[in-house]
Amino acid sequence: MLRRINERRQITLPPQVMENSGVKIGDYLEVKQKESKIVLVPKSVEDKFLNEKEWQKLEKIVKKQRSQKKFTLYSKAEEAKKHSQRLTNEV
Repeated sequence: MLRRINERRQITLPPQVMENSGVKIGDYLEVKQKESKIVLVPKSVEDKFLNEKEWQKLEKIVKKQRSQKKFTLYSKAEEAKKHSQRLTNEV
């Protein structure tokens, strides 16, 4: 399948490629270069923003908060997201 790179350096992925790879609109793709090839690797947000060491630190913080019974139940996803961003900044 041939695709042209447009003026904004973008390409359109064919629907068949997206369907066969399980990629959906809004998903993240990591762009890698292997010699002269460009490789797109589907990634989750967790993969993109936290490495294994950072996940271990974050788990340690969560375990400490649980042991001290310092945890909060959020009624809105946005509040939980802000809290998780603060925790990530501690890592």
